[in-house]
Amino acid sequence: MTRLAPLVALLLAACAAVPPAPIPLDGLPRAFEMTGRLSVARAGQGEILRLRWRHAPASAAWVLATPVGTEVARIEREEAALTVHRPGAAPISASSFAELTENLLGAALDERLLVAWLHGRPLAGPADWAVTIDESQRIDGQALARRITASQGDTVVKLVVDGYRAGPE
Repeated sequence: MTRLAPLVALLLAACAAVPPAPIPLDGLPRAFEMTGRLSVARAGQGEILRLRWRHAPASAAWVLATPVGTEVARIEREEAALTVHRPGAAPISASSFAELTENLLGAALDERLLVAWLHGRPLAGPADWAVTIDESQRIDGQALARRITASQGDTVVKLVVDGYRAGPE
């Protein structure tokens, strides 16, 4: 994966980020697990990854894998601490999810914004993303996005949801 090589240098050189403004998540499940595919393209060049995402108020884990299933990175959040684990490399800490995803994927994503998008709320958020819910679905009575497209300048992020399960907190 071409963007992972400079990750170490970029994360170590990153400075502290200002916390994002709160994104309203009222009425949404506080804990869930989802599987799907994530595509991030900048100026037409990008990556497609498999995604397993476990989300809870105090913790989260994102497992990113190649299309054939080889794990390339695991992002873990415990309270305010963010860590990236990569096969064969030492863990790296980051100060914000947006900073971490900018360096890892080439797009500064906000985890709370992604939760809103997943649950059918196409909020623009603090970074002024243009978001469309291209397809919706209902799973266990929960309204969810099936396909999401978000763009910001020449960056396009697409999320396809293959599986979803609301979980206990």
